[in-house]
Amino acid sequence: MGSSLKASMRRSTRVQVRIPVIVTGTLPGGDSFSEETYVMTVSKFGARLKCSQPLTPGMEIRVRPKAGNEDALCQVVWVGGRSAASGEVGIQYVKAANLFGIAFPD
Repeated sequence: MGSSLKASMRRSTRVQVRIPVIVTGTLPGGDSFSEETYVMTVSKFGARLKCSQPLTPGMEIRVRPKAGNEDALCQVVWVGGRSAASGEVGIQYVKAANLFGIAFPD
């Protein structure tokens, strides 16, 4: 499937950004983590971010913009682009949120 077809099938537009965030959660082994990183793209339903933690689809994490006081509970839905130091993670909001203050059309 071509990238333009995939983009037209999305539930929401994706916006390229670079928003500093703090990601927290608990790894499968039970260790908690906190990482300062950044969001790369945002949509009405979630985001894509850089993360050095070994996250897996289905995990729940909290994401908070460094410039804000509110966070959102998110579920990891995609993991990719992993190198030795970091990877990319696709997340969706567990409950609808506008964590980054970007207006999307309905």
